[in-house]
Amino acid sequence: MSNTIEDKFLPIKELNSEAYDILIHDKLEFGTLTRFKKVIKQLLRRYKVGGLKAVFNKLSPEQIITRINTPSNKKKILYLTITPSFNLLRQSIYIRKNENYETILLMESPWLLKLMEKHFDAVYIYDTYYELAKILEEVKPDTIHVLGTILGSDFFIILAKLFGKTKIVFEFYDIPSFSFGKNDNIPSWGKKNVVLELFAEQYACENSDGIILGYSYEAANVLREKYGTKSKILEFHSYVCSEFVSNKNNVKFSKIDRKIHLVYGGSVTTVNLPQEVYGYHFHDLIREITKQGICFDVYVSPHTSAVKFEKIFSDYLDIARHNALFKFFKGLSPTEAPAEFSKYDFGVIAYLFNYKNYTDISNKTRIPGKFFLFLEAGLPIIISEEFEYTSKLVREHEIGIVVSQNDIYNLSKIIPTYNYEKLRNNVINARKALSMENHINRLIGFYEEIKLRTGDFI
Repeated sequence: MSNTIEDKFLPIKELNSEAYDILIHDKLEFGTLTRFKKVIKQLLRRYKVGGLKAVFNKLSPEQIITRINTPSNKKKILYLTITPSFNLLRQSIYIRKNENYETILLMESPWLLKLMEKHFDAVYIYDTYYELAKILEEVKPDTIHVLGTILGSDFFIILAKLFGKTKIVFEFYDIPSFSFGKNDNIPSWGKKNVVLELFAEQYACENSDGIILGYSYEAANVLREKYGTKSKILEFHSYVCSEFVSNKNNVKFSKIDRKIHLVYGGSVTTVNLPQEVYGYHFHDLIREITKQGICFDVYVSPHTSAVKFEKIFSDYLDIARHNALFKFFKGLSPTEAPAEFSKYDFGVIAYLFNYKNYTDISNKTRIPGKFFLFLEAGLPIIISEEFEYTSKLVREHEIGIVVSQNDIYNLSKIIPTYNYEKLRNNVINARKALSMENHINRLIGFYEEIKLRTGDFI
């Protein structure tokens, strides 16, 4: 049976033999022993998440195939990823409000299973990529929606194309060529990772029926010029969801101690990653903000394993023990974060960049998901001007403070010059224009147009 699966990858060998070798020898678990080890690893992960119930109540591959293929009066969107980002969660919530659709999620990471089960019609945790390929051979959803994540599931576009039987939408969570930067940074990512990621990017641009970007159309134009992409491209973001909006009248920390309180929520670079990989570390930012007498709290992404939290972020926890103005917390889900963040004064999307290796195209064109999270919390935003597209929105809606690199060293003087209540009121007003409710029909219309398109793309 494995030969049948393996043979389907032969077209990839003709396109890029190096990427083919990585897929066959490093990604797809063709060896029985390799698959067994991966199954055991997944079993232990599920047990850590939900105990024996999570282990024994798992759907079988046959059951999820039947669930997808059973006819209904609704169109089925099948999401594929390793770790589901919250943009998928937000999309699913509002797609399901349209009674003509249902959403099904296939994912590898079990950490957010309970949350995902609340907002998808069905969720299945696959054990191996080999298993995922076999499932894709059998299922017939209306649309396959692949979420590509850097150093993660970008290569799923290849599985979807080789094994799927329907139209494919590929969503770039990160655009690899934007993120890798200069060639001298490649050793930090790993050569095999870079080879496969860049090939998957090209393959997605040349073979997807539709592409979704959480970036500006400037990024779309870069991809079109680079790959001659003819697929329809949709700019679509992690818009505000009313379900997550904080309606609690929480007392601000600043009302209690008369200090300015800033919060950051999302991915945090770890000390073992070279600064040239991401272009910044948080350590300098923490020091420069708190030395001004400003309180600064950081919440990591809830996608981070809670089991490894203390080990991964030992350096930040050590800083927090010695700096009374800095606190470091585990991540909060979208249902928890807005209420907790509403106690702060500003959300932070600002960094001290290392310009030697800083790759500006990604930050210039992307809107980070935390931007919408801060709006749900009712927080004005402090944002680096390097985030050009997001800074433009902040200025247009007057919902925060756009800062230069030098401004970060003077926040204690800059912040009091703004009318805070005006900024907060503008945040409330901006929520509707930047809401998922206001934009979801663009995504649904995109699916419908993709389904109708035949032949060459325009």
